[in-house]
Parts: sequence; C-alpha cells; structure tokens
Amino acid sequence: MTQVVSSPDTQLALRFQGGRPGWDLVAIVDAAIPVTLVTADVLAQDRKKLPPLDEFVLRFLQADVTTTGDLAGLLGLPEAIVAEAVAGQFSSDNVAYRYHPARGKTLELTSRGRITARELASVSPVNVELPLIFDRLLWRIRPYDDNQTISRSDVQRDNILVLPELRPQKVASTDIAAAEINAILRGDGAAEREVLVVKSVRQRPVKRLMAAKVLVYADAARDEVQLAVVVDDELSQDHEMALLSLGGAARLGIKAEHAEPRPVLSEELERVRVPLTEVTRQQAETLSGGHLGEAVPPVEGTEVRGIGVFEHPGLLDEALTQASRRILIISPWIKRNVVNTTFLGKLEQRLRRNVTVHIAYGIDPEEPECHEDAVRKLVNLAGRYPAQFTFTRLRRTHAKVLIFDDVWITTSFNWLSFQGSADRTYRMEEGTLVRSKELVDAHYEHYVTVIAQNRLTT
Repeated sequence: MTQVVSSPDTQLALRFQGGRPGWDLVAIVDAAIPVTLVTADVLAQDRKKLPPLDEFVLRFLQADVTTTGDLAGLLGLPEAIVAEAVAGQFSSDNVAYRYHPARGKTLELTSRGRITARELASVSPVNVELPLIFDRLLWRIRPYDDNQTISRSDVQRDNILVLPELRPQKVASTDIAAAEINAILRGDGAAEREVLVVKSVRQRPVKRLMAAKVLVYADAARDEVQLAVVVDDELSQDHEMALLSLGGAARLGIKAEHAEPRPVLSEELERVRVPLTEVTRQQAETLSGGHLGEAVPPVEGTEVRGIGVFEHPGLLDEALTQASRRILIISPWIKRNVVNTTFLGKLEQRLRRNVTVHIAYGIDPEEPECHEDAVRKLVNLAGRYPAQFTFTRLRRTHAKVLIFDDVWITTSFNWLSFQGSADRTYRMEEGTLVRSKELVDAHYEHYVTVIAQNRLTT
C-alpha cells in the first residue's frame, strides 16, 4: 500500500494530472490574482416575502378589489392563474371568503393578511454601503473571502507568480452590475436584501491579491505549454480563458524542459522499486476511496517506490516537522524562497529536540547560484547548535538527497531551491524513496563521509 502525502499540491496533482490527455502536468505554481477591495454605494431594498403575483393579490384586496375575476382583469392574467395564487394565500391565512348579498362570494383580507399587506407596502429602497472584492483578471466582482487575500510583500517574499490584470484603470460603478452583487449575496445566504442599482464605487487604498494555483501542462516534446488556474481548490475556466486572452504561458514567461534522469539505484533495489505510474495510481485510488491494487512485492521490511515532483515538498516538510533522530540534506543550491522564516523555524524546532542535522550545498565555486541571505541564516543557526548541526559548502555536488530517520530519498529535485526559479522553467523531477533502517543507516554514513571529504575550505 502506497502512502499518500497529503500536501495540497500533491492532492491537486492527483486530481488534475490526467485532465489533458497527451499533456503532462509538469508543475503546480503558487500564484496570485490582483484584486481591488471596493466599497459600493448601492440602492437596495429588503426582499419581499411573497412572489410578485401573491403580493399584488394582497395589495389589490387591500384596495377593495374583491373577486377573482376583477383581480385577473386588473393584472391582465388568466383567471385560473390568479385563482391559484388566491388559494395559496387562503392556505396561508391571509385571505378569507365572505358572502356579499349583491355580489355573492367575495374575497377579503384576514387580520393576518392586512398586516402582511401593510408590510409589503412599507418596503422602500435604502442607501447601503457594501464591501466587495473585484477580480482584476476577470474584471468583475467575485465572492472571495477578504481573509484569504495576501499582500504584495507576501508575493515578493515567497516568489509567487502574479497573474496579469485585464485592464489598468480604476474600477468604476459601471463595472459592477446589481445582478452580480445579488448573486453573491444569495450565495452567502444574505438574500434578505436586494440591490436595485449601483450608484458609485470607492476603492479601498490597501493593495491585495487572491491566492491561486497555476497548473502547468506541457506536451511530450516540452515545446508547448498550456495553463489552468485553480481558485478555491477548483478549476476556473473563466480565469484560464482570461489568462489565455492576455498571452497565456508566453505572457508569464513559463516554459517547460525535460528533467534530469532520476538517480539509478542498485540492481536489487531497482528490481523491487514500485514505478511512479503505479504509485500515482495507488495514491489516486486511496484519495478517492477506491481499492488498492497489488504493488510490486517489496524486500522484507523495506519500501522502495518512485516519488513525483509534487510529493517532494511534502516529504521535506515531513522531515522538518516529524524527524526524531536525524536529517541530512544535500542540495546544489540554496534559495531564500525555500530557506525562509518558516523553514528555519521548523528546522530549529528539530534541533531543540536534539535531532542531528547535516546540510551540504555547492555546485561551482566560480558560479554562485545561492542566495547569500539564506546561506547566512543557516550559518547563524549552525553556530547556535554546533554539537548538532553541520552546514557545509562543498567543492561541487550534483547530488540531491534527503534523509530523515529511516527514510532515504535520492532524486533529481533540488531540495533547497525548488521555489526559486526566476526564469519560470519547470521540469518533472522524479526520485525514489527508500524506507528501511538498515539501508538508510548505510547510506547516511556514506553521505556524512562524502560531505566531510568534499568540504570546500576557504
């Protein structure tokens, strides 16, 4: 049985990777939709409790129109339709029948009906201010939660992809339709009030963005790229089409390339390794509640399976939050988008729990590809825990390794720089997870020795 790593990106990948036959889902990118927080001055009225026909029946009865035939004539409707509405109000105890000596059976309002008719007559429009969120890519209001928006500083800090705006100008009252506001109010359960007209719009000064995901699909040759947009965990065809109209992947500078081949294991481990296609199938069935198929029989007490690009971040987070004995990371590059405040806080929490940590990096001393501030923060952290944490610059390494406790992962995935691609070029990295105390112990000692032997001295 293959364990499902429950990170949001992994679950999105399992849901949508087969969404475009003939295309590979090569990346899931954190994105942000520019939005404008606006306050709309509107003319609104409380929604009436009765359908229009029932309302007119009661109000005409209040004006002493007392027969079904007269009501039908005034309303210009067939008498049968009016009679049905009258019957409904009779059942609601708003209408009663009485006998008139000259006119026969007539209609009159009950005490309850007179109160209802007065309430209907008293409803009048009022001026209301409504806070709304305007999507600048779709150029219309959307039912977003203000608490789910993010700031410009969040975007810059985390290298989030900002989607373009459809237009640069300010939002005007003509850009917001009363019907759109009413649809949002109904969706929020706030249907007691109906907007009649939008009088004016004021933009709130704070600049915000709505968090989203962009799914990057590429053809087999990696020559063409298509994008999908996920908002609130659902595909948004409207956003996809709007983005496509503005240039799509080319506008955002998104490209796809073939990944490096995954590292090859020993012959014995390769023989029992569960391939990524089978792992994906099992995880998808587990996620959907289906029955798992039979996997390749593992070595006794050992799990050896493929891991896809979307599972790597979740495994790194598992190491940073659950490792109880050891963590070892080898990564050619270190970028601030991964080694951020959250990463450092989780790592220090492991150190406080007496977990031994080794981190090594370095691809080429002549061509530094690391963010100096991220490196400096790791140096400082290692200085505070010298007995537990070694942070090493290597002469050269192409290895991408993560070990925590009894898990060893060897891969083509850059553990400490995967979010730092400035050129927005994405690859379907693949690796192998081995879960076995004996095997992982041996590889852990091997990598500790490799780090010591390849330390860059300055």
